[in-house]
Amino acid sequence: MYSTINHQIMQARVADLHRQAQQDALARAARQGSRPPEHQSGRRVLRLPVITVRRVLTAWAAHA
Repeated sequence: MYSTINHQIMQARVADLHRQAQQDALARAARQGSRPPEHQSGRRVLRLPVITVRRVLTAWAAHA
C-alpha cells in the first residue's frame, strides 16, 4: 500500500514539474520576444531626438 501511494505522489510531482517547466519556457520566450534585438538597439537612441523634434514642431504649429 505504501509503494502505491508513493508512486501516485511521485507521478503528481513529476506532472507538477512538467507544468512548471512549460510555464518557465513560455515566460522565457515572452521576455525574449519583448526585447529589441541587439543590432537594433541603436535605432531607439536615434529615434528619440526625432520624436522630440516632432513634439516640438507640433506644439509650435499649434501655438502659431
